Amino acid sequence: MRKTIHNTLFTGLAVASIGLPLISGGFAEKASAEPSAVSMSNGAYSTSIQAPVIKPSWSFPVIPIDRNQYSNQAVAVAENGKVFAVDPNHRLVALEANSGRKLWQYGDQLTPILIHSNGIIYGMTQSGSIYAVTESGKKVWTTPLGFTKADQIHRIGSTVYITQSEQTAAIDAASGKLKWKISEDKNSYSGLGEIMETDGVLIRNYNVQGSLTFEQINAYDAKTGKKLWDSFRTSFPLAVKDGIVYSVANTFMIDDDPVNHKVTIAQYDLKTGKSKGDRQYRWTEPENKDGVYRSGGVYGSAFLYGKDLYVFQGETLASYDFWNYKPDSKPARKWAQNGYDQLVPLLSIHEGRMFYQDFSTSRLTAMKLSSGQFIHYDGDNPTVQADVFGKGVYVGQSDGVFHGYDLMSLKPVFADNTGSRSFGPTLKSGGMIFIQSGNRLLGVKLPASLK
Repeated sequence: MRKTIHNTLFTGLAVASIGLPLISGGFAEKASAEPSAVSMSNGAYSTSIQAPVIKPSWSFPVIPIDRNQYSNQAVAVAENGKVFAVDPNHRLVALEANSGRKLWQYGDQLTPILIHSNGIIYGMTQSGSIYAVTESGKKVWTTPLGFTKADQIHRIGSTVYITQSEQTAAIDAASGKLKWKISEDKNSYSGLGEIMETDGVLIRNYNVQGSLTFEQINAYDAKTGKKLWDSFRTSFPLAVKDGIVYSVANTFMIDDDPVNHKVTIAQYDLKTGKSKGDRQYRWTEPENKDGVYRSGGVYGSAFLYGKDLYVFQGETLASYDFWNYKPDSKPARKWAQNGYDQLVPLLSIHEGRMFYQDFSTSRLTAMKLSSGQFIHYDGDNPTVQADVFGKGVYVGQSDGVFHGYDLMSLKPVFADNTGSRSFGPTLKSGGMIFIQSGNRLLGVKLPASLK
């Protein structure tokens, strides 16, 4: 039996050929163009989106988006009527959100790794130091770390955490004092993007390489950085409650029954990592006659939203009351997902919609939880970046056109031709959105229907 983890991206290439009559001496001769060995066409983007074109209120140059160098790049952040961005000279600048007017600048040789928390902007320098600046541009502190390729910055309570692959550092948010810095084995660990602190324990996830590579969570003493425990083949926690950590266990190539499937939720003591048993959510499927065993994605993943655990069971999405677990309990609700094997769950719900990415078309897709109806936010070119705020869906396409849609009606509300096929995450503050496109930051005043 062949085994695959369901995360394959399919692409298509359209090739066209045409022959024209040749005229010689007044007579039409038979065309002699060589026939193609392969010919196909793709009408997926043959219909253009019709929407009013609006111009940005302002544009400001910023450092170009480079996902190869900074996988979690944040060229800008928007808060409290201001936008904070890294300009082409690697300085932090503050802009008035409505007008784009420059208010101040700070530093140099800065990187596009930024967060805003409690009125402070935290960022990284090219030399690997972390800095803190107030919203008015006043320096609070700078602390050298040697993290020249930092991935992310997180502020949790009174601590700022910085990650760089297998390394983690903890900084006192008020003083900038280094609390601790640790590193796992760089030959087997590769850091992932999630981190949480609860009841004095810091939990971080990694990919860890053994005979196979799987996700692992490590737990540390938040005060000292001392490692308390780890768990291989375990996803970042769904929840931590009453001293128990709940995480999805990866059973790929351990329990691959082609008919009887299950998602296992492992339970660990927060302080010690000692197993507290597990939960199993089971379902059955007809055996796949092509001999392929599918897992992950729509074929066996789960996430928690409030009290509801959503389990993706192949052709079915099921929800359970997570905090009232009973062995072999039946789902509280079920939705059909058949025919959607190219969907990858984004593990998020907004306005009563479950969101997915369709890898066959690159588009953002949603399912109405009230009816089970699937809806597609179709563009006229492949999607590069998609973000949802309130009642708006904002999509940057590979042709450089940026579209704004009404979330509920799917109606295109506006379009903007940015001139770049590169997009970062869209930002929103008040009645403005800020488009990160190429080496420009564009401020766009939203139409009334999307505010």
